[in-house]
Amino acid sequence: MSASKPSLPNKPIASERVRSADLPVAWIMMLGLMVAVGPLSIDMYLPALPSMADDFGVSTAFMANSVPAYFLGLVFGQLFYGPFSDRVGRVKPLYIGMTLYVVASILCATTDNEYVLFAGRTLQALGACVGAVVTRAAIRDRLTAKQTAKAFSIMILVMGLAPILAPSLGALFLQFFDWHSIFWFLAAFGALNLLLTKFFFFETLTEENRNVRPAREVLSQYWDLLKDPTFNYPAIGGGLLMGAMFVYISSASELIMDTYGVSATHFAWLFGMNAAGFVGLTQLNQWLTNRFRILSILRFGAMMQVISAGVLFVTGLLLGTDAWLPLVLACIFFCIAGLGLTQPNASAIALAFQKRRAGMASALQGSLMFSVGIFGGLLLNLFPVNPVFKVGIALFSLMSFGSFLIWKIDRNLNLDDAE
Repeated sequence: MSASKPSLPNKPIASERVRSADLPVAWIMMLGLMVAVGPLSIDMYLPALPSMADDFGVSTAFMANSVPAYFLGLVFGQLFYGPFSDRVGRVKPLYIGMTLYVVASILCATTDNEYVLFAGRTLQALGACVGAVVTRAAIRDRLTAKQTAKAFSIMILVMGLAPILAPSLGALFLQFFDWHSIFWFLAAFGALNLLLTKFFFFETLTEENRNVRPAREVLSQYWDLLKDPTFNYPAIGGGLLMGAMFVYISSASELIMDTYGVSATHFAWLFGMNAAGFVGLTQLNQWLTNRFRILSILRFGAMMQVISAGVLFVTGLLLGTDAWLPLVLACIFFCIAGLGLTQPNASAIALAFQKRRAGMASALQGSLMFSVGIFGGLLLNLFPVNPVFKVGIALFSLMSFGSFLIWKIDRNLNLDDAE
């Protein structure tokens, strides 16, 4: 009797949707690391905006336009990668996007022109957004609806460390180097993502589940998605709530550093506290999904956000820049932390019924978020009022409308039907 050779563990079958209580935690955490390239790219250079503005001879507010420029790339990039990944699988888009990201990061690190920097930031986003689209779709490929909500919570635990650590890491770089070093670091992180894709990311979309409809029908497929009530209410509502955070990111440096005179190091800590609240509630969300309906948790989180934004709005209206900084920061904290209850659950509901177009659904959902970020950033510039009131107006308007749409979701929607 011949000795049998020990067999290597098989990779998960792409079409298999996990139904046991066990989740592929290591795989999900790796996906979180891939998505972290986005928050790192947005947040790490924020403490450097004043020094970058000095180097380029412009104001900090003008240099902050590089944030909406980044969001612009995220909007259009995701709309491309979504249908592309539904047609060719999840692996090839990752290679294309991450390579573009590395090249764009090097461009940002070496330029001495602010408009080239803005263009580089847009290209950087066109590459970085592939991680968010592909990872969300890959999770939908493998997991059931309730497991998807838990998986997003686990993934945010990893990627959520990026906005916590990124401003502090950026401030640390500024103590020893100039702002160019931040973009060199981001280029290296993009290269790490290429290595993760090569050695640890497996294909999750089988041939039979790929979208074979002609590419010319992409726009009509996106329109069909927007008309689908199982997608549009959670996706647009969640997009408005998440987009409000990007409005805050666009205004954070001006509000906290310029208005209240907070140093770059302290700004990094304050910014990280908001991200920590976000991550903390995503982990609480894992426990809550075992005890309550996903929709109920989503609605509770939305109400937390809109009430906090309302308090900030009233504070800015009545007190302006004389508002007590801890109160302003507390309102912002609950607005951002509430995302830990809204984003995993809104995403899980929006993707639950989208089998053959999970990539498109993931892309459209992400694009909606960043479209709100761009619109909100422009909205901030329209109001010639004090920064506290300006941020309060933007956050309260977006979160009120987002919460309204969340409450429009059919309360009898049964996610088990998506299994």
